[in-house]
Amino acid sequence: MENPIKPASTKWVGISVVLLVVGIVIGFAAGHYTVSTPSKPAINTFAAGSLKYALGNDFNPEFTNLTGVRVGMTFSGSISGAREVQEGKNYSVFISASAPILYQDLMNQTHYASWQIIFSANEMAITWVNSKYSIPSSYPYWFENITNNSAIVAASNASLDPSGFQAIETMKLAGVLYTGWDNTTVIKGSEPVSYYVRLAFNNNFTEYMNYNRAYNNWFHDKFGYPMNDSMALYHQIFISKYLNGTTKLTTVEIGLDGYLTAGTADYALTYVSQAINQGLDYYQNSTGANGLPTWINLGSVNKTVDDFYEQINESGPAWDNVGNLPGAPIFYSVTVINNYTNPYAIQYVYDLITGLGQQYLSMSKFDPLSQPFYVGNVPSQLKGLVVTPPSYLPVSSYD
Repeated sequence: MENPIKPASTKWVGISVVLLVVGIVIGFAAGHYTVSTPSKPAINTFAAGSLKYALGNDFNPEFTNLTGVRVGMTFSGSISGAREVQEGKNYSVFISASAPILYQDLMNQTHYASWQIIFSANEMAITWVNSKYSIPSSYPYWFENITNNSAIVAASNASLDPSGFQAIETMKLAGVLYTGWDNTTVIKGSEPVSYYVRLAFNNNFTEYMNYNRAYNNWFHDKFGYPMNDSMALYHQIFISKYLNGTTKLTTVEIGLDGYLTAGTADYALTYVSQAINQGLDYYQNSTGANGLPTWINLGSVNKTVDDFYEQINESGPAWDNVGNLPGAPIFYSVTVINNYTNPYAIQYVYDLITGLGQQYLSMSKFDPLSQPFYVGNVPSQLKGLVVTPPSYLPVSSYD
C-alpha cells in the first residue's frame, strides 16, 4: 500500500522555494531582504513509558531519517498522559499501554479522540538485578519470594500508570488460579471460575494441588489468611507490604529499574519488554519463556484465556487505584488527538503499525499484532491496514 503522506523532503524543498520568492518580493519593497530557513516539521507525541526504548532509541530516529520529520516525545504513565491531554497539552499522537484507558479517558463521551488502533501486546514479569533474589526456573512458587516480609517490591502507581493496575490484576489472577478448582462462581460469561482453572491445569488435579498446597501453606500458615483466600497474594503485596514500607510505588514503569539498581527494591513488577530493554533479570520457566504463565501474565490473545482475565478487576487500595474495569490483556493502542492534528501524524501511525514499527517492537520483546484492529472512525489512509475487533476478544480488552 502506498504511504498516505509523501516523504517530507520533497515537500519542504517546494516550500523553501516559495518562501524564498516571497522573501525577495518583500525585500524589494522594503529596500532589502533576508531569507530564513524554515525549521523542520515536528510531531509532538506522547507514549507510554515502556515504549521509550523501542520508539525513543530505535523507531523515532529511523522515522526521522526516512521522512525528515522530527518527533518530539514525552514518555510517561498513560493515565497521567491522558490527563495532560484533558488539560490541553498539545500532543498530536497519543500511544497508550492500555487500550481501555485510551478509550475511557480520551474517546468515550469525550472529544479528545475519535478512534484508536490496537497494535501490540505485552506481558507482566517479575524482575530483579541482584542475583541474591534470583528465582530459579525450576521453582514454581514464585509468590513466596515476592511476598516475604523482608522482600522489597516495586511497582507503578495504578492511579497514574497502567503497569500498576496490570500488576494488581496479575496478582489477583494468580490467587484465583491457585485456589479456584472448585469455585463455581460465574463472574463473567457463562462459565464458572473452576472451568478456567481446570483448563489451565489441563484437568490435572494433582498438579493443581501442588500449587494450592504451597499457596495455603504460605498465606494461611505463615500470614494467617483464610484457607483458599484468592485475594491473599494481592493483599500481601499491595496492602500489607505497602503499609509496612516493603512495597514501593513509582509514577511510571521506566523508573522501576532505578529502584533495583540502587538496591532500594529487590523485585519490580513490570513488563517483559522492560526487563529486556533495561537489562533486568526476570523470572522464566525451564524453556526460557516467561515464568508467569499466560493465564496470569496478561499477554494472551486468546478468547478463553482472556475470558479468565475478566474474572477479576483492576481496582486496588485507596492509595493505588484507578477504577473498576475488568481484567484484560495488555494491549497498546494509538490515536491522533482531534484538536492538535499534525499533517504528519497519520504517517507516524502508519509506520508504527506496519513493518518498521513491528520490527522495532519485536526487537524490544513486545508482541506486535499481525493484524492490528481499530475502534471508532479510523482515518481512510489507515483503513486498509486494520480490521474490526476480533470476535474472540472480550470488549473490555479495548474499551
